[in-house]
Amino acid sequence: MYAADVDVSLLPDEVRERVPIAVERAHRKLRTVQPNREADQLVRAAQKAATASQRVLWLQRAASAWAKPIEKVAACRKGCAHCCHISVTISAVEAAVIGRHVGVKPAQPENAVKLQELQELQNAFSEVQAISARTEPSPCPFLVDNACSIYEVRPVACRLLLSLDDDELLCRLIPGQAVPVPYANSDQLKTLYLMAQVASPLADIRDFFPTAPSSTRPR
Repeated sequence: MYAADVDVSLLPDEVRERVPIAVERAHRKLRTVQPNREADQLVRAAQKAATASQRVLWLQRAASAWAKPIEKVAACRKGCAHCCHISVTISAVEAAVIGRHVGVKPAQPENAVKLQELQELQNAFSEVQAISARTEPSPCPFLVDNACSIYEVRPVACRLLLSLDDDELLCRLIPGQAVPVPYANSDQLKTLYLMAQVASPLADIRDFFPTAPSSTRPR
């Protein structure tokens, strides 16, 4: 389980009071979850894939398989879109998959992170966190009527983000303040995702798609 390390004294009363309760709930829920073995099989398929694009597609499936049993105890529900306003780091490979799906060529971000230029993988996680830090909360370009319009090809990051609380209270965005949401720990899959495409630049999804493609805009 993962929860951001923040100063809870700065949070609103109802949020601050919920944090320890949510953490306890998360631990209790995780004890009931049986891992999906299919996820391991899909990871192995990704490791055998010949191209970065194929590896990412297999890892997307692995992420969904990993999340399946956790979704049964997670707070995440259709129509809850708080996380669709925070930074979503994707690779150029994943951006290309999305671009083909919506019929739009992704832009080339000016400040993308290139993992192959970093000396250690730990630096990669720091750089990914830096992408999140410099991205102001705003709606994802593919958020339509509080739902993901590219759900079939949604990024690995979105598939792995699961709150283990009972509702969306801790997911509500508070301007200028991080909230320690008890997310399911997906670090292993995140690491595999980075290692599968070290030559692919990383940036926020909004950098690859600055505006919503016309095919996804509300009518």
